[in-house]
Amino acid sequence: MKILAFDTSGSTLNVGIFDSTTGLFFAHNHEHDLARTHSMKILPAISELMRKAAWDYKDLDRIVVTAGPGSFTGLRIGATVAKILASQLSCDLVAVSTLFAISDSIKLTAGQLKVPLINARNHNVFAAAYDQQGKVVVSEKHWVFSKLLKQLPKNSCFVFEEGSGDEFKNEIKDNAFKFVEQKSNRLIDPKVLAKSALFLPVVDPDHFVPNYLRKTAAEMNWEAKHPEAKDGEYSKYVSEV
Repeated sequence: MKILAFDTSGSTLNVGIFDSTTGLFFAHNHEHDLARTHSMKILPAISELMRKAAWDYKDLDRIVVTAGPGSFTGLRIGATVAKILASQLSCDLVAVSTLFAISDSIKLTAGQLKVPLINARNHNVFAAAYDQQGKVVVSEKHWVFSKLLKQLPKNSCFVFEEGSGDEFKNEIKDNAFKFVEQKSNRLIDPKVLAKSALFLPVVDPDHFVPNYLRKTAAEMNWEAKHPEAKDGEYSKYVSEV
């Protein structure tokens, strides 16, 4: 199976192509990318990898993309590219939780629970907990960090992007938990992401939307000014904005 995988949820663009039959794998070299320039870089990056592998777009069997949580803009970019390619090429689309992709990309000491964490500002986080086999122990959610700490077993180890979790480190240590910081270009392994497409379910490109886990600040501000609006009346919000 020929798989295209990409992640636009964070500061680093991750793109890879993988052939599950031959083991062929190429990854985008993002060493010289500027942070959060995904909209400019993603299509040229995909084209370059396809050229290296001597693949035609019609050769693709499956596309896998991180579905969130993460950067609102980044997730929209990834979702748009994934939906268009999957629809136009009539190939399968697989959407992977960003938190699961972070967890799946790191190896920890046996017995430790993996707790991927994304800073959601104001001492809130996006987080979940997985065991070594990838089974969900604590469901992904938009958490107040202090409440998350009360939900975690003592063998938990946080995983987050280098520099993004500084405000949480003292609380993590005070509660006898561990943490691992990863450079942004190593937080999600595109090869691991691609392989996840082999066992995760396919989604309908026409109905796929990112999983933000919370509303945007703009939407929350709009709803505060329109208390009469029912939850989910996005058409009114979008038309006004």
